[in-house]
Amino acid sequence: MFVGRGYELELLNDAFHSDRPELVILYGRRRVGKSTLLKMSAGGQKMLSFEALEGMSKIDQIKHFLRQLAEQTNTPLISPTTWHDAFSALTQHIKKKRCFLVFDELPWMATGRSQLISLIKYFWDNKWKNNEKLTLVLCGSVASFMVKHVVHSKALHNRKTLEIALPPLPAFEAKRFFGDYRSNHEIAKFLMIFGGIPKYLEQIDPKKSLADNLDRLCFSRHAFFLQEFDTIFKEQFSWGQVYSEIVKELVKGTATRQQLAEKLDFENSGGLNRYLTTLEQAEFIKQFSPKDVMGKGSKTKRIVLWDEFIRFYLTWIEPNRLIIGNTTKRGLSDRLTRKSIDTYFGLAFERLCMKNIMRIFDSVGIEDYQILGFGPFFRQRSRKEPSDRGLQIDVLVRRRGDVLTLIECKFSKNPIGTSVIDEVKEKIAFLRAPARYSIERVLLSAGDVTSNVVNSGFFNHIVGLEALF
Repeated sequence: MFVGRGYELELLNDAFHSDRPELVILYGRRRVGKSTLLKMSAGGQKMLSFEALEGMSKIDQIKHFLRQLAEQTNTPLISPTTWHDAFSALTQHIKKKRCFLVFDELPWMATGRSQLISLIKYFWDNKWKNNEKLTLVLCGSVASFMVKHVVHSKALHNRKTLEIALPPLPAFEAKRFFGDYRSNHEIAKFLMIFGGIPKYLEQIDPKKSLADNLDRLCFSRHAFFLQEFDTIFKEQFSWGQVYSEIVKELVKGTATRQQLAEKLDFENSGGLNRYLTTLEQAEFIKQFSPKDVMGKGSKTKRIVLWDEFIRFYLTWIEPNRLIIGNTTKRGLSDRLTRKSIDTYFGLAFERLCMKNIMRIFDSVGIEDYQILGFGPFFRQRSRKEPSDRGLQIDVLVRRRGDVLTLIECKFSKNPIGTSVIDEVKEKIAFLRAPARYSIERVLLSAGDVTSNVVNSGFFNHIVGLEALF
């Protein structure tokens, strides 16, 4: 099942039918649907696609490349021992005709080294771009390699014509995996566990409940997701143990770089930076600071574990691996999660809203050109004022015209009552915004809201899950 990606399909289709040579860079985390997107964008047209294999030596990668070349061009298999010879053989098949050429999982093809990128640059400059009907796509899942050695490569400087960092699907597109079988409320729960990763959503049986799917996919002996965490950190990152230690620390709560460095025994936070940058490029973590929202104030960034599945795995699956590995009975997901899953969803809902924030803006009439800054907003408690408990706002938006929009996100089975008004009033008081700002208030609720809240007129807008979907 192929869902969404209309914008990316249009970009790739334009590149494929361009009247100039196109060099496209496509990257994103594993399972996000890069290869399928490329197949769909070809639209049945001829595509020469070379997919590398993980963990193979340079000479074995070359042999695998040449086998694919022989199969796709229906020509005899040849046996060069260098990439230069292999690319020379490829050149004979892409000289004139319109061609969609894909190097898939490029970091594996390059065996983690940048020399192959320099050779690609040579062939692009001197051979391949002479064909004005050629579109070359360099594709990979290892974000650190793709960004450092391809996007920011000196060899490919000013040569790329299109760069796509492929994100997970937004909620309104991911919903299509469920048809009309599940409610918006239950779909939101699925997305707070599996995110918008197409490969993950494909595993779900929409005709069955969340609990039934969790039993089969996460809480049974041969569950699809039982080994997924280990696979992610093996394939996506070198030095996987350091990366996994970072996310295991962040599942306990947000932290600053300095706090993480101390907990993980780094001599200083600077030594941690490259690991955090790599995790953020893969969209596994996110960093926010008050300055991002207000344009001034503290630059201290709080680091948030941003990937839904990793958070769910570390919270529920990893601590129960022994039980899961010895269970064939149904109902384990409910027995393990029932005491605190509602609290879990309450916090996860804030991140789901942030990931679909532009849809929320549309629903309350905030135009993108008005936005100066937005994100979760926090302030540490003041040691000088005992009554100051600090501040945490789900989403704060700074807009042109000195307007702040405070968005309160609630995911609850019970109707939201007037206590939410007191919560928001307290947050506004502790926000201490300059007097020139008007503060608009938005309540985003996944469930019902009492008539007392609606009739109070306190909120400028009250919206439901339809804002996401």
